[in-house]
Amino acid sequence: MRFVKASDLKRGMRLGRPIYNRKGELVYDIDHRLIDADIVQMRNNKIMGVFALDAAEPVPPMSDTEREYDRQRFLNVYALRDEMQKILFNHRANRIETIAESIVSSFEVFKKRIDFSQSVRSRDEYVCSHSVNVAILVTLMGTKLGITNADKLTAVKAALLHDIGKYVVPDKLLEGETAEEVDRILNNAQDTGFELIGMLFDGDKTVMNTCIQTHRILMNHRFGRKNDEKPTLLSRLLIVADTFDSMTAIDASGDLEPKSFVEALRYLRYNFEVFNAKAVEALENSIEMLKPGTTVLLNNNHQALVTVAARGDVLRPTVLEIKTNKIINLEDMTNRDIEIVDVIKKLDNRHVVDR
Repeated sequence: MRFVKASDLKRGMRLGRPIYNRKGELVYDIDHRLIDADIVQMRNNKIMGVFALDAAEPVPPMSDTEREYDRQRFLNVYALRDEMQKILFNHRANRIETIAESIVSSFEVFKKRIDFSQSVRSRDEYVCSHSVNVAILVTLMGTKLGITNADKLTAVKAALLHDIGKYVVPDKLLEGETAEEVDRILNNAQDTGFELIGMLFDGDKTVMNTCIQTHRILMNHRFGRKNDEKPTLLSRLLIVADTFDSMTAIDASGDLEPKSFVEALRYLRYNFEVFNAKAVEALENSIEMLKPGTTVLLNNNHQALVTVAARGDVLRPTVLEIKTNKIINLEDMTNRDIEIVDVIKKLDNRHVVDR
């Protein structure tokens, strides 16, 4: 499965994830073969792209629970988009608490790792999709760490609102600007957004302070500035969840290839001075990283197929080396010199075209 930009969609491509409308009704199911009308509709709706299956790739199994998870994610994205428009218009948060409670109640019940495959995002809904994904990750991670329900709810509200400033910046304002100028515009917008959060939660500054601290620490990290600030527990969760989703999601421009979960997790682990180890471990224990059936590249330049998920380190499952037809348990100490480099993301160029 690989992300394909809207401009590169072709008739006959197979969808790798289901797509729902704002009412939670199924529009396109997994394995749906695109026709010309589908492609036109997606482009008209400003869909940045879809996750497509290879022509010969088997349909990944989806349980009823996973389908409901996908449906709930779409519903919450649309609900947040409507709420954000009202917040920006009248500076009142009527449903943020309700949306946060819905996300917590829907996702804290997952005891096993969930299939956190990225979903389709349109340009208009990019920030909402990101915020909802971060809120879901924060819920899962907070549950694994056993934080109180009150703290979990506060963290989810912060996740939903942490990028609020980006809603007030029209895409046209950023067109043609240098990277430095874009950063300046977005940072100013974020400051305005944080002030708005303070107004929305005047009696409790925890949501605003969590958003501000997260933004400040990530900006220091991005620009190589020293950070002596000790983040709160809620900020630690938000910092990890925000970065992971930003790296693995479709880029806002739709031009950059999303990073694999393997790449993103290695980045979080390597930069341990910014990304709290316990928060990263909670993330690892919340979502599927390398499921059985995933094709990977080993550091000996051989391709392999994941056969059994790891019990310990999620990046060291049992694999079948395709060239040698050999089963290798990467958790076994005798195989410590063998590592997974990355997931194979190359899309098969063969597409069945209906005649």
